[in-house]
Amino acid sequence: MIAHPIPVPDSRLSMTRIHPAPDMSSLLSRRVGALILIPAFAAVAFATAASAQGASGAPPIAVSLSDALRMAAGVSHTVNTAAAGARRARGQQRQARAQFFPQLSGGAGYQRTLQSQFAEIQKRDDASKPASGGSATSNSSDSFGSITKIFSSEVTETVTLNFSQNVFTAGRVEASNALADAARTAADIGLDAARAQVALDVAQAYYDAVAAKQLALIADSTLAQAERSLQHTTLANEVGSASEFDLLRARVARDNQRPVVIQAKGHREIALLRLRQLLGVPLAQALVLTTPIRDEGAAEPVLLERPIEIPGANRALVPDTSSARRSTVRQAEANVEAQRAALRAARWERLPSVQVTSLYQRFAYPATGAILPNSFGLSYPNWAVTAGFSFPIFTGGRIAGDRMVAEANLTEAEESLAQTKEFAALDARTAVMQMEQAQAAYAASVGTDAQAAKAYAIAEVRQQEGISTQVELQQARTQYEQAQLNRVLAAKDLEIARLRLALLKDLPLATPTPAGRR
Repeated sequence: MIAHPIPVPDSRLSMTRIHPAPDMSSLLSRRVGALILIPAFAAVAFATAASAQGASGAPPIAVSLSDALRMAAGVSHTVNTAAAGARRARGQQRQARAQFFPQLSGGAGYQRTLQSQFAEIQKRDDASKPASGGSATSNSSDSFGSITKIFSSEVTETVTLNFSQNVFTAGRVEASNALADAARTAADIGLDAARAQVALDVAQAYYDAVAAKQLALIADSTLAQAERSLQHTTLANEVGSASEFDLLRARVARDNQRPVVIQAKGHREIALLRLRQLLGVPLAQALVLTTPIRDEGAAEPVLLERPIEIPGANRALVPDTSSARRSTVRQAEANVEAQRAALRAARWERLPSVQVTSLYQRFAYPATGAILPNSFGLSYPNWAVTAGFSFPIFTGGRIAGDRMVAEANLTEAEESLAQTKEFAALDARTAVMQMEQAQAAYAASVGTDAQAAKAYAIAEVRQQEGISTQVELQQARTQYEQAQLNRVLAAKDLEIARLRLALLKDLPLATPTPAGRR
């Protein structure tokens, strides 16, 4: 294409008529003043940039996927809540198991009597006695002297030991232990499920942020292409080789790309904010994501018996799509066992319960002014052992009602287990199909962006040579941008599908829609 000179209207003569030529001395002084002000403006700009950097906080930190998973596991509210639930379940399990063991408790008491009726009676008896009495009266006083001393003592000290042991409880203790074991199992499984779900959420947020950055770069590149096309069309319009219509279309294409760039950058910032929130870092903290989205150029089929590598995590997980191994299914099975134990306890509730108790005490009555007795022999023992049993005679239908409730709870737990197994099988099949779909989408996107780039380069040359229209160039640019977007999104979806399949065993089931229930 021959370059034609661009005619420029010579308006300098008309401008000199309106504005006379400036004096050379004044022009020189203005230039010198401008040169003096340039360093001052540069210093102000540098100070402003430094203050802005200080206000923004710490420098950017590099975060890999393994770092993100480790950071999120330590600050996740979901994981911490599940850990607290597991700790509570362990405590409840210890409480339930304690019912099998003997219970021993002790106590001590100190009692000081301010006024006593027995002391007053003894005082009056002593005052009414004759100066000399017979031998019968003396013997009677000696026989009741020790007992009178006990009742009229000002200080009484007591040491007590209580012992109790359940011998037979008609299955109630076993049922409570089964419920506690089921709660412990469910809590431990729930903790593993929470960790797996947080790992999946963090990985998805991480890859979303990486993909959003790539999409923003693609949008910037497309805007640069539109700017270059507009410049060429403007030049061609000025020399008369392009119409006003082509110029308008090029300008509209450029202007339409600017909101796309703004939107892509906004999505990138939102993705980074979401990732910062999951990692527990300040929302203003700059992050540098070091783990890229894998883009090998070929999607290898994922075999279920082969471990799936987690990029950046230095570990591999073998997918487990068995419905019996799903976390929710195991929780439902533990609940069924607990309800069966509760039903056995309800059926045995008419049987008697047997318990053995023992009470051992020692009483001491130190002399007035003493705190403790002089020796252990001055205290008096009291020891009793009791074996008793209790059984219901008439409860007004309460036992029958308890049995009906236990049977209904067991039926509900069994139906919930069956439904959970169905949903687990469906969810596993869905995860495998999503994996296959992600592989197919990525395989279809591989190579398409290269072909679209080549087609756009040809369309750009054709448009510059004047053998194609602006419409053809815009279509080629749109196809090239779409091909790039498809490849980035397909690679991201493939990473998420791999990770979800690897963590499937511990992930909770998605809440089914009402249409999926039966």
